[in-house]
Amino acid sequence: MALGAMLASKQLLIAQSARDADFDANGIVDFGDFILFAQAFGSKQSLFDLDGSGSVDFRDFILFAKRFGEGMPERDIAVTLPGGAKLEMVWIQPGRFLMGSPDSESGREDHEGPQHEVTITKGFYLGKYEVTQAQWESVMNTRPWIVGSTSEVPGRGNYPANRMRWSDVETFIHKLNEEVGEDGFRLPTEAEWEYACRAGTTTRWSFGEDSTRISDFTRYYENSRRTIVRDDGSIAYGSPEVQETGGVFPNPWGLNDMHGNVRELVQDYYGPYSEGPRIDPSGPDGPTGSRAPDGSHVERGGSSFDRPEWIRSAARSVGWVPNAFTGFRVLKERR
Repeated sequence: MALGAMLASKQLLIAQSARDADFDANGIVDFGDFILFAQAFGSKQSLFDLDGSGSVDFRDFILFAKRFGEGMPERDIAVTLPGGAKLEMVWIQPGRFLMGSPDSESGREDHEGPQHEVTITKGFYLGKYEVTQAQWESVMNTRPWIVGSTSEVPGRGNYPANRMRWSDVETFIHKLNEEVGEDGFRLPTEAEWEYACRAGTTTRWSFGEDSTRISDFTRYYENSRRTIVRDDGSIAYGSPEVQETGGVFPNPWGLNDMHGNVRELVQDYYGPYSEGPRIDPSGPDGPTGSRAPDGSHVERGGSSFDRPEWIRSAARSVGWVPNAFTGFRVLKERR
């Protein structure tokens, strides 16, 4: 077996045994799991056969003992940014999920497949919200979302920082790492983003399949249009607009606005998916495929300008140019 394949197999075994040792699926490898393991000892129950040898034996116990205590939830954190603003971050545990969409999913596009298994081996912190204008100004002291005017924009500090260029986001993250002194901030990979967005779900959206609930959890075309009251008292609706962060319910892991509001740049260049299981994938080294112009990175999550099918967990788009609906969310590696 090639060295790369051997390392991948070993890494996958470690990740799998950590996940599978949580037999009661409560998120923690604890005494309850030990009782279940002890009851299965000496049997051939595959759930407890952590090394895949065909029987539950002492080697499985060793693997289980190494995992014992894992999964104790990390605390969510609040990072003080240069300039004093706070960045709330949610702890995301490692795990495994199906990335992309099945052929049967309504609204699916071809570049969301093939659906494939992905293992995320390291937990991370992810911004609870999209980076806001107040957070951007705290770090950068600029307002790239103002076009054609230098006037003040009052009361929009909690709105997403939008009209983001990839180079500006790189500068933001570089300055953040330099000032905080940890060198652990970056954009999420496309796989990390979808894993966090799905939050353990396999449905079109992280809140399920019921489209009647979409306004409760997302900012999209129908609930983001500006309301216009005419002189005669009648109401009309204008174009969709970016909305304040946190105005809808979060996903099951406590992340807000993963569906809609602004499209979120991720670390990966755009490229087609590969078949087969992947471990911590990071995308191609450069843009590939007919959809990808030079320098283009993937955007995820859709925006308040988009319709429901474009803000699904698996939906992908390419960052052609910065616009009013381009933003980002920050990841912090565990140190």
